[in-house]
Amino acid sequence: MGASIQDVLKVNLVLVGVGLLNDTEELNAFRRAVDAELSFSVGGLTLDAQQNIPEPSGILTLHRDRINLERSLSRTTIGREYPSSPEDLNRLAEVAGQAIESTSLADQRARAFGYNIELVYDQDSGKSAFQYLAQRLFPADFSVNDGWGFIGGSGKLVFEDGERRYWGITIEPRFNAQDATRVFLNLNLHVNEQRLPRKSEVESHLHDVWRQARAFVELLDKRG
Repeated sequence: MGASIQDVLKVNLVLVGVGLLNDTEELNAFRRAVDAELSFSVGGLTLDAQQNIPEPSGILTLHRDRINLERSLSRTTIGREYPSSPEDLNRLAEVAGQAIESTSLADQRARAFGYNIELVYDQDSGKSAFQYLAQRLFPADFSVNDGWGFIGGSGKLVFEDGERRYWGITIEPRFNAQDATRVFLNLNLHVNEQRLPRKSEVESHLHDVWRQARAFVELLDKRG
């Protein structure tokens, strides 16, 4: 059967250098555009966000969509938890696009943006995830000292894709448990450009990270 993806835990867009929805007017424009009830949480306290935003940082939640918009003065993260299919990414892209369009960016300067996907998969090698990853990430004769037997591993990999795009992959046993068979993977696409992405671009990139994460799982599993 090979590798079997159990859950996509979350997918998100990160905007570096930009805080979105910074006043009541922007919040109201966003609410109308996404047609959803919002709540706001800060410091463990959850409030109705129908009237205003009480703080310049905190988390806006669209409960129906399982989408969170985490705001600060220097960064915004817009993510969806447990997306079940690529179609769920379209709504995330719509919400992200409306949040950007509803915000005045006159006094802000974007530094970069990126995307993350986290997932968990199981594998049927009959070995623990530490052993499974060691066999696929390192050569069979890998050793650092005579007498040391290499029995497990995990990895962080970075790939350059053009001049301004980088893919980062972290792969390790779920919760780093020694006896786990399930594998945790985080894939990050970093775009080193000082601008904000368009809605159509967000949607395209989200689908790309979805595909690339699954392709990497399949590629790594076949290395065994």
